[in-house]
Amino acid sequence: MNFSKPKKKQKGVIIQDIGKEVVLRNVDEKTIHVLNTTARIIWELCDGEHTIGDMERQLRETFSIPDNTNICNDIVNTLTALSEKGMLEEL
Repeated sequence: MNFSKPKKKQKGVIIQDIGKEVVLRNVDEKTIHVLNTTARIIWELCDGEHTIGDMERQLRETFSIPDNTNICNDIVNTLTALSEKGMLEEL
């Protein structure tokens, strides 16, 4: 899937905030995905405007992650999981 500027689905996804985590429910595909704090930031940046690089910068800033730590694979894995659960728009 193309994750150049991922966008979360606006219809068919129910979002439930449960403190530090978020539960996403795709009513069409009957899937559920629980997001931890890191995945929640990625999800919130899935607005069709932010790139993986933008997500990386935000995560590094939020969690003080050193520049020599590769987090791009983790971001792509999170986006892949969201996509597989039907939470992102198909581009």
